[in-house]
Amino acid sequence: MGLEIGQLVSSRAGRDAGKKYIVIGVLDDKHVLVADGVTRKLVQPKKKNIRHLVAHRHIATEITQALQQNQKLTNEQLRLAIQSFTDTPEEREEVSSGNGKR
Repeated sequence: MGLEIGQLVSSRAGRDAGKKYIVIGVLDDKHVLVADGVTRKLVQPKKKNIRHLVAHRHIATEITQALQQNQKLTNEQLRLAIQSFTDTPEEREEVSSGNGKR
């Protein structure tokens, strides 16, 4: 499952199960950095194994562009992007992770 910077993801299990994040960095083919602007801010993102995430189809293009161009990005922008995606009816459509589990 190839996650992209700016993509909306949800945690699959653990104490943060169901929590929505935005991918802000790709470390390798198995790990990404995620932040939500509330508990996980840009200065201290969470390292997550991609198998523990549910990928959604939504990609925050303004977040992607800001990170790629090294522009200033705020935690408020992350919160607003997540909020705008969770308000849409298509938010429930998830991308299969490829391991047979959803």
